[in-house]
Amino acid sequence: MVSSKKFITVLSTVGLSAATTYSLPVAAQTHEEDELQEIVVTSGFQQSEAETALPIGILSGEALREQVGNSLGETLRNEIGITNSSFGTGVGHPVIRGQSGNRVKVLQNGIGVTDASRVSPDHAEGIEAITAERIEVIRGPSTLLYGSGAIGGVVNVIDNRIPEQLVEETQFSIQQTRNSVNEEDKTVISLDASSGNFAFHLDAFRRENDNVDIKGFAIDEFSVEELEELVEHHLEEEGHHDDDHDDHDDDHDDHDDHDDEEFENTRGFIGNSDAEADGATAGFSWVTDNGFIGFSVSDLNNEYGLPPGSHSHGHGDEHHDEDEEHHDEDEDHHDEDEDHHDEDEDHHDEDEHEEVEAVRIDLEQTRYDFRAGYDFNEGFFQSFRGSLGLTDYEHSEIEYFEDGDSHVGTHFSNEGLDGRFTLTHRPVGDWTGVWGLQFDESEFSAMGEEAFIPESDISSLGIFGVERYENGPLWAAELGLRFDQNDIDPNGSCDYDENTSSLSGSFLYDLDGESNLLIGASRSQRAPSVEELFSNTSSVTCAPFADDEDLVLHAATSLLEIGNPLLDAETAGNFEFGYRRHSGAVTGEFSAYYNQIDDFIYLDLTGEAHEGQNIATYFQKDATFKGVEGEVTLNLLETSEGSLAFSIFGDLVDAEFDRGGNIPRIAPSKAGAKLRYFGNDWSLHLHITRYGEQDDVSELELATPGYTMISVYADYHLSIGGSDLKLFVRGDNLRDEEIRNHTSFLKNYAPEAGRGVTLGVRFDF
Repeated sequence: MVSSKKFITVLSTVGLSAATTYSLPVAAQTHEEDELQEIVVTSGFQQSEAETALPIGILSGEALREQVGNSLGETLRNEIGITNSSFGTGVGHPVIRGQSGNRVKVLQNGIGVTDASRVSPDHAEGIEAITAERIEVIRGPSTLLYGSGAIGGVVNVIDNRIPEQLVEETQFSIQQTRNSVNEEDKTVISLDASSGNFAFHLDAFRRENDNVDIKGFAIDEFSVEELEELVEHHLEEEGHHDDDHDDHDDDHDDHDDHDDEEFENTRGFIGNSDAEADGATAGFSWVTDNGFIGFSVSDLNNEYGLPPGSHSHGHGDEHHDEDEEHHDEDEDHHDEDEDHHDEDEDHHDEDEHEEVEAVRIDLEQTRYDFRAGYDFNEGFFQSFRGSLGLTDYEHSEIEYFEDGDSHVGTHFSNEGLDGRFTLTHRPVGDWTGVWGLQFDESEFSAMGEEAFIPESDISSLGIFGVERYENGPLWAAELGLRFDQNDIDPNGSCDYDENTSSLSGSFLYDLDGESNLLIGASRSQRAPSVEELFSNTSSVTCAPFADDEDLVLHAATSLLEIGNPLLDAETAGNFEFGYRRHSGAVTGEFSAYYNQIDDFIYLDLTGEAHEGQNIATYFQKDATFKGVEGEVTLNLLETSEGSLAFSIFGDLVDAEFDRGGNIPRIAPSKAGAKLRYFGNDWSLHLHITRYGEQDDVSELELATPGYTMISVYADYHLSIGGSDLKLFVRGDNLRDEEIRNHTSFLKNYAPEAGRGVTLGVRFDF
């Protein structure tokens, strides 16, 4: 495949030489378009956001371009009910209503994303928001449409890689930005064109940044020490350490000294936070009056560093053990080769003191997509949609040593096929419906020092249906049903088979033509994932390793994680009440939800340790997530010269185990205000958000202080010969606060970015 750098150059040349141009509307017109009720792609029915019986959020157009970041979590963090779970600045996972990981389904154009992001918090997702046209977030009952495991929510990243419609005129766009907080340069280009019945799409991006600036020190040494004492106290109270318990204190002290020597604290920046990424996509489709069929291929490369302290590697010990074995073998042959023994002694002495200075992740992904749709002129069925995605994903965790040497510590690979096919039937009385089939198959493997998950074949097959009843304009209801067959085969005798079922219902009542009430309820199930079942377990005995020496450290969490093959499926009962006002001088939404999850799967310390590393395993307890979220917008001014709107928003989530105790890494409350002005050729936005202190913490985590985020955005549009040139500036964290993100595993090692100013220019023609 052509490299992304070359692709950008070629695409720029093609776009600049295009004979046909088009013009974008000015800022006020763009704002007006954004305010129109958009069709919700993820709903399955062709309806606007106001008409659908779904708790859904849409980020598109100028709003998406304004907020887009280098990860999904960073892009969506300002939306109500959503926060960002970072792992340093190179990783950001969306957290929806307190839930993330395997409970949040990330889609690309309606089908799954095959990567390794759910296996470990330091793995970035194999998807880029920067080239998206819109992002839809579904919360609550209707998530079962896209997978039984989507208990928390669904994030659907929608782009135009396979065009479904012809464009009347060629559209080309190029954007360049510069961010002061990390000296980041970013280029994004896209091209859409048509010729006859063929539609074409090309896009590419490249970004590169240095270390990220912060306020104060990167490592909060006081909190790190306090947390270590908390864990140590917990282990002492548990009182069932393994045979190494008597020596645990010494081992623990040695580990602290090792950390102090290996991880040097930095002030004013996060070490090893530089990164570079590039990607390119090419797609085409054959479009007729009744449908389309198309294909696309994309390439993604992402290379980023993990902050010092984020990984615990005992390389000195590992090299020591290997060389001891080699030393013993040479002792047996001492008389045959004395000189060779002396050389190995010297090599052993050097490796014994070798330490990892930095860890970087090199991610590569190639994806092939096929998509087709057809609208029937007559008959029972109204339309058909089908999608297939074939992904070849891999990433290497590269360890750099103090002497300048490096090697791949662990290599992750995931090859997968995802598919989704749906049929929409014509109205039968007052009923319309969508029925479909969804499947995914993948071959996951991890090789190297961090291979704590066995090589596994993972597959699922689901059938689902949603029926919608409309009683005129007054009220509507949706009923959904889904069955899934889940299978995980760790290439041994521990094949895991689990059938799950889910059902949901939503009721939408129109109050006055401008507002409606929403009530939703669901019962959904999630089967355990491969890491929850089989981490550090024998594929022969289907039980944890009998010898702790066989346990492999999960460096990102600094734990010896042990799976539990006896886990049951989670069962979530969700109830939600919402109010939406979608037109008039005052608009907004409010939701309150209650989510009871039986057999909630979580990772917890066992009270045992091996060679200074704590052992944790997966347990199950009933848990409850409940919360409120809302946003209200007041249109203060609406004239021919511009418009002014003021918004207030906030959300709060509470998550506890039913028998007592808080669930860890739950986002704090947030409340804020936005002031947005749109003129004919310029706009100005002010955004202030207050994040509260999070002191509802689990047994083994510390509270984090609150902070205030202030950001500002402004742009200016110029019309040049029928084309549109936009100059824009964005300022983030203008108070330059030291922010410790409570949802992050690395809050004590890597704070969020400090004050940053982004300058950009975008040219559309």
